[in-house]
Amino acid sequence: MSEFKSFSSQLLGEKYYKTVHESGLTLCVFPKDMSTTYAVFSVNFGGNITEYEKNGERIVLPEGCAHFLEHKLFDNSDGTNADDVFSSLGAYCNAYTSNEKTAYLFSATKNEERCLEHLISFVLDPYFTKETVDKEIGIIAQEIRGCIDDPYERCYLGMLEGMYHNNPVKKEICGSEESIAKITPETLYRCCQDFYIPSNMLLCVSGRLSPEKVIEIVDKVVVNRGVSRPQIIGFDEPKNIVSQYVKTEMPVGKPIFSIGVKDSDIPTDARERYKRAETINILLNMMFSEAGDFYLGMLEKNLLSPGFDVGYSSNSKTAYVMMSGESDAPETLLSEIKKHISRSIENGFDRRDFDREKKCMYASYVSEFDLTEDIAFALMSYTWEGLDLFSYPEIIGEITFEDTVSIANEIFKDEYFTLSVVEPQRKESK
Repeated sequence: MSEFKSFSSQLLGEKYYKTVHESGLTLCVFPKDMSTTYAVFSVNFGGNITEYEKNGERIVLPEGCAHFLEHKLFDNSDGTNADDVFSSLGAYCNAYTSNEKTAYLFSATKNEERCLEHLISFVLDPYFTKETVDKEIGIIAQEIRGCIDDPYERCYLGMLEGMYHNNPVKKEICGSEESIAKITPETLYRCCQDFYIPSNMLLCVSGRLSPEKVIEIVDKVVVNRGVSRPQIIGFDEPKNIVSQYVKTEMPVGKPIFSIGVKDSDIPTDARERYKRAETINILLNMMFSEAGDFYLGMLEKNLLSPGFDVGYSSNSKTAYVMMSGESDAPETLLSEIKKHISRSIENGFDRRDFDREKKCMYASYVSEFDLTEDIAFALMSYTWEGLDLFSYPEIIGEITFEDTVSIANEIFKDEYFTLSVVEPQRKESK
């Protein structure tokens, strides 16, 4: 039997366990005596992956394969659907595809063992036919058209297209109607064969299942296929952006905007990447808080509508600041944002704001351990990065006021800004 390594937090009074199963599957179990058990079974295969090498062969997949496969794995060979089995067990299940990963999950208050066995089994036991794949092409084509018609999605993708030259993050995860039309059962089986292998997957469980019981279930349904991981073919991305302004017209009542600030200085070390991300998030909260003078001032000037979202997104290949919302004058608002950043840097930041935002981050981290769902997802995120879930307070503790001031000068350079706007369609002249 695989031996678990334990990780403890004196601060939280919590403990979780991690091991690598003989099949190569990484397991993380966070025992928690709560009403709900939550499990996430993820694979290192997402929407960005369309080219890779396996055994000397270069393989190109149609865009949208990872998302398409996520949908089809719920089909069972007996004609039933994985959803139906979870429903009969009184459980909720779902799945999602991101740019880098695909994840399958369930939440249950009873029958946890049977749910976990079913989760692993249906993900690792694919069944596709030409008829079911052709039917799914039509379903996903409708989903793609829905994304095209969504002004917020269009605005967001416009921002990414304005920032990135070659990074596939700028492409729709679902693919296009043309690309998914090329997907066949053989394509999907190939993806399963090459990516859905235990050594390329991670299982995180939080709730009323012990490490011993999880291992027992995994021993029952997971076999060592002895298959090596594929080699993902990367891309070169310059530091400069593509365009500072991207405009689209759609039937909207008020202009929608997404402002992106491209960050190309991504640390290769995961711990340093997390530290940089949280430093930038502290900075953004200090400057753009909804209780702050800038936000309230923009509301008073009618340059901004309520619901202004600001954040920083990063992974090993992509990083950017994003600000989004609605404004009658997006270009004027962008000018005001740049002036506010310059004034903040010139006049200096308030250390009290910095201390408050750090405390808020600690509080937010501690609150994640109130829900098995949050624990499972946090455990998945940290483990894929090769980090200990309990290392977060230490990482935050290392961030200094000087770090935050320094990074403000570094990241907010005019040549890295992109403004994407979806404007109301102009009325056709008679």
